[in-house]
Amino acid sequence: MASDFIQKAALTLDKSLSRAAEMFELTRGRVPIGSFIAAVYPQMAVDLLKQIREGIVFITGINGKTTTSHLLSTILRRSGKATLHTADTSGSFEDLVATLIQATSTHGRIRGDYGVFGVDDELLHDVLTFTSPKVLVLNNLYEDGIETEGGADAILREWRTLFNELSPDQILLINSDDPILCGGFVRGVPPRVVYFGVEDERLRIPSRAAELTRCLRCGGPIEYRLVAMSHLGDYRCDVCGWERPMPTVYAINVTIHPDSSQFRIITPSGPLDVTLRLPGVHNVYNAVAAAAAAISLGVNPASIRSGLEQSDPERGRGEQVVVNERHARFMLIKNPTSLNEAIRTALMMPPPHRLLFLIDDEIDSGGDVSWIWDADLELLSQRADSVVVSGSGADHLVLRFKHAGVEVTEIDADPDDAFHRAMADMPRKHHLNVLATDAALFELRRELGEVGVIRQFP
Repeated sequence: MASDFIQKAALTLDKSLSRAAEMFELTRGRVPIGSFIAAVYPQMAVDLLKQIREGIVFITGINGKTTTSHLLSTILRRSGKATLHTADTSGSFEDLVATLIQATSTHGRIRGDYGVFGVDDELLHDVLTFTSPKVLVLNNLYEDGIETEGGADAILREWRTLFNELSPDQILLINSDDPILCGGFVRGVPPRVVYFGVEDERLRIPSRAAELTRCLRCGGPIEYRLVAMSHLGDYRCDVCGWERPMPTVYAINVTIHPDSSQFRIITPSGPLDVTLRLPGVHNVYNAVAAAAAAISLGVNPASIRSGLEQSDPERGRGEQVVVNERHARFMLIKNPTSLNEAIRTALMMPPPHRLLFLIDDEIDSGGDVSWIWDADLELLSQRADSVVVSGSGADHLVLRFKHAGVEVTEIDADPDDAFHRAMADMPRKHHLNVLATDAALFELRRELGEVGVIRQFP
């Protein structure tokens, strides 16, 4: 353990730098606590992780890390366990360190039974080299959301090596509905493997992503009995005969409402009937993943159900705000799957369907706008009553809407103005769906926090 003096000095300096960045709005205030230690003194994070008493859970994948972490941490807290978890995570090492530092006393001590951390797929190798999780959750691998050179094949090759080094007392939870994720593994890795998924014929949808998915074992086309979302579903390869693994924990009887979801989770401990305060099939998957992790940790079914039902939406992930009796729901978009699910969720609301898209300069300056073109924006054609587009990357989306046959009602350069104007133009009691990329959503929530519309903001 590093000396108390060094730890105290590092903690004090780190928090001072973060406060200064916030005060002077350096990098738009986005220098979180933990950035200094992550860059200069990463060993402190290793030391702090060792103080977590009962175990660590890592959750990785392209989508769902933040919500799954939030759901699982709520379950653990409802069962009486002091739990740390990464909120508003990008899955970076800095986010993990920030969570630890915020929970650390001035004496460098953490009081926690569990740590639940969302980590990026590229970070998994690093975190597994300095700590040993009790449970590792693999949510999904969407090809269009992978930034690693070599794509899913490269990630899965590295993961196979990593998992062969895990021990038999560790638990690996895998989404059985993802043929890309499951196809990259062979049986016989040391950790105990448990599969989770969703089984409901009513969730069947058409999907371009599923049509393009191929078997990772032989390269043949994947045939689906049903697709629930993107390329997730019940599948089989007719060439080599490989098929979806049977899940141990899975959801049935799924009903998606505009503001919630109802389903039954089948578990080895018995069924759980759950009403989740989050809409969308993607959140059903997140809830099942969290339930499977909780079962693996020995949490009783009553606490699992209570934790899921008491969980509110995380910031920007189905979060709702009210301004002058007008409602807005925030949905983060970052790849075709998240955009498609946000649109489907928005269209579940009673009409009229009003949508505001906030596209930030990360899209404009990065040059890679392919994920906007890969999304199913045609879903909005003839169904959206108003579509407002704002932000520095708005032109890319406006062009895509033109090709999709969707009429853009208004283009506004300033996201804050666009939001307030869209809200003011609505009748009372009506709803606005705000679909926003990360930086744009951060800035809008920051502005709403400053004027007191929302209580907390990053």
